[in-house]
Amino acid sequence: MIPLIAVAHGSRDPRSARAVAAALTAVRRRHPEFDVRLAFLDLNSPSVPQVLDTVAAEGHRCAVVVPLLLGSAFHARIDLPALLAESRIRTPHLEVVCSDILGDDELLVAAARDHIVATGVSADDPTVGVALCAVGSRRLGANSSSAMVTPRILAGTAWTLGRTCFATATGPSVEAALTELSRSGARTFVLAPWMLAPGLLWDRACAAAEPLHRVHIAATLTDHEAVGEVIAARYLDTVAASPALVTA
Repeated sequence: MIPLIAVAHGSRDPRSARAVAAALTAVRRRHPEFDVRLAFLDLNSPSVPQVLDTVAAEGHRCAVVVPLLLGSAFHARIDLPALLAESRIRTPHLEVVCSDILGDDELLVAAARDHIVATGVSADDPTVGVALCAVGSRRLGANSSSAMVTPRILAGTAWTLGRTCFATATGPSVEAALTELSRSGARTFVLAPWMLAPGLLWDRACAAAEPLHRVHIAATLTDHEAVGEVIAARYLDTVAASPALVTA
Protein backbone atom coordinates (compact mmCIF):
# COMPACT_ATOMS: atom_id res chain seq x y z
CA MET A 1 0.00 0.00 0.00
CA ILE A 2 1.26 3.48 -0.86
CA PRO A 3 2.17 5.20 2.42
CA LEU A 4 0.00 8.10 3.54
CA ILE A 5 2.21 10.67 5.25
CA ALA A 6 0.05 13.07 7.21
CA VAL A 7 1.99 16.28 7.84
CA ALA A 8 0.93 18.37 10.83
CA HIS A 9 2.11 21.83 11.77
CA GLY A 10 3.63 20.90 15.13
CA SER A 11 3.31 22.64 18.49
CA ARG A 12 5.10 23.11 21.80
CA ASP A 13 1.85 22.03 23.43
CA PRO A 14 1.76 18.21 23.69
CA ARG A 15 -2.05 18.22 23.44
CA SER A 16 -1.72 19.19 19.78
CA ALA A 17 0.36 16.19 18.77
CA ARG A 18 -1.88 13.87 20.78
CA ALA A 19 -4.99 15.22 19.08
CA VAL A 20 -3.52 14.77 15.60
CA ALA A 21 -2.32 11.26 16.48
CA ALA A 22 -5.82 10.38 17.67
CA ALA A 23 -7.31 11.58 14.37
CA LEU A 24 -4.89 9.33 12.49
CA THR A 25 -5.78 6.41 14.74
CA ALA A 26 -9.36 6.92 13.61
CA VAL A 27 -8.19 6.82 9.97
CA ARG A 28 -6.38 3.53 10.59
CA ARG A 29 -9.42 2.09 12.32
CA ARG A 30 -11.69 3.05 9.43
CA HIS A 31 -9.13 2.03 6.76
CA PRO A 32 -6.96 -0.77 8.20
CA GLU A 33 -5.44 -1.27 4.76
CA PHE A 34 -3.81 2.20 4.86
CA ASP A 35 -0.15 2.64 5.80
CA VAL A 36 -0.48 5.87 7.79
CA ARG A 37 2.56 7.81 9.01
CA LEU A 38 2.68 11.09 10.97
CA ALA A 39 5.25 13.83 10.37
CA PHE A 40 5.60 17.39 11.63
CA LEU A 41 6.75 20.59 9.98
CA ASP A 42 8.16 22.06 13.19
CA LEU A 43 8.55 21.66 16.94
CA ASN A 44 7.76 17.93 17.08
CA SER A 45 9.25 14.74 15.73
CA PRO A 46 9.46 12.88 13.49
CA SER A 47 10.11 15.57 10.92
CA VAL A 48 9.00 15.39 7.31
CA PRO A 49 12.53 14.53 6.04
CA GLN A 50 12.86 11.78 8.66
CA VAL A 51 9.61 10.11 7.66
CA LEU A 52 10.31 10.40 3.93
CA ASP A 53 13.79 8.94 4.42
CA THR A 54 12.33 6.05 6.42
CA VAL A 55 9.75 5.33 3.73
CA ALA A 56 12.45 5.35 1.07
CA ALA A 57 14.74 3.11 3.14
CA GLU A 58 11.92 0.58 3.50
CA GLY A 59 11.92 0.23 -0.27
CA HIS A 60 8.74 2.12 -1.13
CA ARG A 61 8.72 3.64 -4.58
CA CYS A 62 6.02 6.23 -3.93
CA ALA A 63 4.23 8.08 -1.13
CA VAL A 64 1.36 10.53 -0.74
CA VAL A 65 1.76 13.52 1.56
CA VAL A 66 -1.44 14.94 3.03
CA PRO A 67 -0.93 18.38 4.62
CA LEU A 68 -3.05 18.69 7.76
CA LEU A 69 -3.51 22.39 7.16
CA LEU A 70 -6.66 24.47 6.95
CA GLY A 71 -5.19 27.48 5.14
CA SER A 72 -2.96 28.06 2.15
CA ALA A 73 -0.33 30.16 3.89
CA PHE A 74 3.45 29.87 4.38
CA HIS A 75 3.57 26.23 5.46
CA ALA A 76 1.40 25.03 2.58
CA ARG A 77 2.87 27.27 -0.13
CA ILE A 78 6.57 27.53 0.80
CA ASP A 79 7.72 25.37 3.69
CA LEU A 80 6.32 21.95 2.79
CA PRO A 81 7.01 22.20 -0.98
CA ALA A 82 10.65 23.05 -0.18
CA LEU A 83 10.98 20.00 2.06
CA LEU A 84 9.46 17.75 -0.60
CA ALA A 85 11.78 19.18 -3.26
CA GLU A 86 14.78 18.43 -1.05
CA SER A 87 13.52 14.88 -0.54
CA ARG A 88 13.21 14.31 -4.28
CA ILE A 89 16.88 15.25 -4.66
CA ARG A 90 17.97 13.13 -1.70
CA THR A 91 15.91 10.04 -2.60
CA PRO A 92 15.13 10.29 -6.32
CA HIS A 93 13.72 6.75 -6.44
CA LEU A 94 10.83 7.80 -4.16
CA GLU A 95 7.94 9.39 -6.03
CA VAL A 96 6.27 11.83 -3.64
CA VAL A 97 2.95 13.45 -4.50
CA CYS A 98 1.31 16.04 -2.28
CA SER A 99 -2.46 16.24 -1.91
CA ASP A 100 -4.52 19.36 -1.45
CA ILE A 101 -4.64 20.76 2.08
CA LEU A 102 -7.65 19.85 4.21
CA GLY A 103 -8.78 23.43 3.70
CA ASP A 104 -12.39 24.53 3.99
CA ASP A 105 -13.85 21.15 3.08
CA GLU A 106 -17.60 21.04 3.60
CA LEU A 107 -17.20 18.15 6.06
CA LEU A 108 -15.00 20.34 8.25
CA VAL A 109 -17.42 23.26 8.02
CA ALA A 110 -20.20 20.91 9.16
CA ALA A 111 -17.93 19.63 11.95
CA ALA A 112 -17.41 23.16 13.25
CA ARG A 113 -21.19 23.66 13.21
CA ASP A 114 -21.68 20.39 15.12
CA HIS A 115 -19.19 21.51 17.76
CA ILE A 116 -21.01 24.82 18.20
CA VAL A 117 -24.32 23.03 18.79
CA ALA A 118 -22.55 20.66 21.17
CA THR A 119 -21.80 23.61 23.49
CA GLY A 120 -25.53 23.68 24.28
CA VAL A 121 -26.79 26.45 22.01
CA SER A 122 -29.73 25.88 19.69
CA ALA A 123 -29.43 25.99 15.92
CA ASP A 124 -32.88 27.63 15.98
CA ASP A 125 -31.85 30.53 18.25
CA PRO A 126 -31.32 33.75 16.26
CA THR A 127 -29.67 35.46 19.25
CA VAL A 128 -26.59 33.21 18.99
CA GLY A 129 -23.46 35.04 17.89
CA VAL A 130 -20.58 32.96 16.54
CA ALA A 131 -16.98 34.17 16.65
CA LEU A 132 -14.95 31.85 14.45
CA CYS A 133 -11.29 32.00 15.45
CA ALA A 134 -8.55 31.04 12.99
CA VAL A 135 -4.80 31.21 13.55
CA GLY A 136 -4.23 34.11 11.16
CA SER A 137 -1.60 34.70 8.52
CA ARG A 138 0.47 37.50 7.06
CA ARG A 139 -1.01 36.43 3.72
CA LEU A 140 -4.26 38.34 3.29
CA GLY A 141 -5.64 35.73 0.90
CA ALA A 142 -5.42 33.07 3.60
CA ASN A 143 -7.26 35.30 6.07
CA SER A 144 -9.93 36.06 3.48
CA SER A 145 -10.45 32.33 2.94
CA SER A 146 -10.92 31.83 6.67
CA ALA A 147 -13.44 34.68 6.76
CA MET A 148 -15.49 32.97 4.06
CA VAL A 149 -15.96 29.92 6.29
CA THR A 150 -18.03 31.78 8.88
CA PRO A 151 -21.19 32.34 6.78
CA ARG A 152 -21.01 28.72 5.64
CA ILE A 153 -21.11 27.58 9.27
CA LEU A 154 -24.21 29.72 9.87
CA ALA A 155 -25.98 28.26 6.82
CA GLY A 156 -28.93 26.04 7.63
CA THR A 157 -29.38 27.54 11.12
CA ALA A 158 -31.25 30.52 12.52
CA TRP A 159 -27.90 32.15 13.30
CA THR A 160 -27.28 35.35 11.39
CA LEU A 161 -24.60 36.90 13.60
CA GLY A 162 -21.12 35.66 12.82
CA ARG A 163 -17.67 37.21 12.85
CA THR A 164 -14.24 35.87 11.98
CA CYS A 165 -11.33 36.64 14.27
CA PHE A 166 -7.72 35.58 14.61
CA ALA A 167 -5.57 34.32 17.46
CA THR A 168 -2.39 36.05 16.24
CA ALA A 169 -1.61 39.74 15.80
CA THR A 170 -3.74 39.70 12.66
CA GLY A 171 -7.05 41.49 13.28
CA PRO A 172 -9.83 41.47 14.16
CA SER A 173 -9.09 40.07 17.60
CA VAL A 174 -11.31 37.76 19.64
CA GLU A 175 -12.28 40.69 21.85
CA ALA A 176 -13.21 42.85 18.86
CA ALA A 177 -15.31 40.10 17.27
CA LEU A 178 -17.27 39.40 20.46
CA THR A 179 -17.84 43.10 21.10
CA GLU A 180 -19.16 43.58 17.58
CA LEU A 181 -21.47 40.59 17.95
CA SER A 182 -22.87 42.07 21.16
CA ARG A 183 -23.49 45.43 19.48
CA SER A 184 -25.23 43.62 16.62
CA GLY A 185 -27.75 42.04 18.98
CA ALA A 186 -26.23 38.70 19.98
CA ARG A 187 -27.22 37.51 23.44
CA THR A 188 -25.58 34.09 23.45
CA PHE A 189 -21.96 33.84 22.37
CA VAL A 190 -19.88 30.96 21.03
CA LEU A 191 -16.15 31.08 20.37
CA ALA A 192 -15.47 28.37 17.80
CA PRO A 193 -12.00 27.36 16.60
CA TRP A 194 -11.16 27.11 12.92
CA MET A 195 -8.17 25.14 14.14
CA LEU A 196 -7.45 21.45 13.97
CA ALA A 197 -6.05 20.86 17.45
CA PRO A 198 -5.80 22.45 20.88
CA GLY A 199 -2.68 24.39 21.73
CA LEU A 200 -1.24 27.62 23.03
CA LEU A 201 -2.91 29.84 20.43
CA TRP A 202 -6.34 28.41 21.13
CA ASP A 203 -5.75 28.80 24.88
CA ARG A 204 -4.86 32.45 24.24
CA ALA A 205 -8.06 32.97 22.27
CA CYS A 206 -10.17 31.39 25.02
CA ALA A 207 -8.47 33.51 27.66
CA ALA A 208 -9.22 36.64 25.64
CA ALA A 209 -12.90 35.73 25.51
CA GLU A 210 -13.31 34.96 29.20
CA PRO A 211 -13.56 38.46 30.69
CA LEU A 212 -15.83 39.91 28.02
CA HIS A 213 -18.93 37.75 28.04
CA ARG A 214 -20.20 34.42 29.24
CA VAL A 215 -18.92 32.66 26.14
CA HIS A 216 -19.51 29.05 25.15
CA ILE A 217 -16.28 27.45 23.93
CA ALA A 218 -16.48 24.91 21.10
CA ALA A 219 -14.08 22.00 20.61
CA THR A 220 -11.27 21.96 18.06
CA LEU A 221 -11.80 20.05 14.84
CA THR A 222 -9.76 16.94 15.63
CA ASP A 223 -12.46 16.00 18.13
CA HIS A 224 -14.74 15.28 15.16
CA GLU A 225 -14.61 12.20 12.93
CA ALA A 226 -14.82 14.45 9.86
CA VAL A 227 -11.08 15.19 10.07
CA GLY A 228 -10.23 11.54 9.49
CA GLU A 229 -12.74 11.33 6.66
CA VAL A 230 -11.19 14.31 4.87
CA ILE A 231 -7.65 12.96 5.33
CA ALA A 232 -8.70 9.66 3.76
CA ALA A 233 -10.48 11.44 0.93
CA ARG A 234 -7.43 13.61 0.12
CA TYR A 235 -5.25 10.49 -0.01
CA LEU A 236 -7.60 8.47 -2.20
CA ASP A 237 -8.24 11.38 -4.57
CA THR A 238 -4.51 11.94 -4.98
CA VAL A 239 -3.79 8.28 -5.69
CA ALA A 240 -6.61 8.15 -8.25
CA ALA A 241 -5.43 11.34 -9.97
CA SER A 242 -1.71 10.45 -10.10
CA PRO A 243 -0.78 7.92 -12.80
CA ALA A 244 2.84 8.08 -11.60
CA LEU A 245 1.77 6.48 -8.32
CA VAL A 246 -0.08 3.68 -10.01
CA THR A 247 2.88 2.78 -12.21
CA ALA A 248 5.64 3.37 -9.63
